[in-house]
Amino acid sequence: MTTNQPTHPSVFLDATAVLDGPLPVEISMEPILQGAPFAYERVLYDAAGVFFAVWACDAGVYPRVKDKRGSFMYIISGEATITDEDGTSHELTAGSVIVLPYGWVGAWDIRETIRKVYLHTTPVPPYRAGVQPSAFLTAAAVIEADLPAPVRTGMADWSPPTAETVVFDGPDGRCAVQEREPGVRQGGLAGTASFVYVVSGEATVTDADGTSHELTAGSAVALPDGWAGTWDIRTTIRTVHVDATPVADK
Repeated sequence: MTTNQPTHPSVFLDATAVLDGPLPVEISMEPILQGAPFAYERVLYDAAGVFFAVWACDAGVYPRVKDKRGSFMYIISGEATITDEDGTSHELTAGSVIVLPYGWVGAWDIRETIRKVYLHTTPVPPYRAGVQPSAFLTAAAVIEADLPAPVRTGMADWSPPTAETVVFDGPDGRCAVQEREPGVRQGGLAGTASFVYVVSGEATVTDADGTSHELTAGSAVALPDGWAGTWDIRTTIRTVHVDATPVADK
């Protein structure tokens, strides 16, 4: 792909760092009802309107209100229950995906230390009115289930996903479990940014300047607005994929 515009490089974290690596940044968990006062994280990407990191927190109960941003999460390990304000609950286990949109109100009940990859996004208008429900996909659906045929054409200059299950699509962003077959695909991002966690498979992502990253199960990559490059998929790759529109932080 050729472009006359400056391109922005990808940002990568390998599987070892994501799954088992140290989390050096201490994060207050206030407000809390009980449990650990701090969580810990490692930031992968931080830019206007988007924040991508690996995070862990010990057992506890934590009320939350999403009044500034939405959250997209893939659970690496641990057990917890997410309960919406209306009483709807989801059991989080390794491999599940949970989305807490802008406007969500509820609580976490962490029973066994949760480690996750997560993305915070600042939503773009028009906003959805009122308290918003969470969106959830079980580990079996994320990791093992056959994915239905795609319902969109994909990004410009890309072949469409071989298959996908959409978890959430709203002003916060679009989250889907996607699967693509082996092949080489060139592409670029304009007006959006993509954040990818690899569930299974192998691929090489190469930026326009030749910098490359080896994607394997457990690795994560951020492709900012303005990224251009190539995907070389060697074995069928399944990912949790979030597309978001970068905007100024509130």
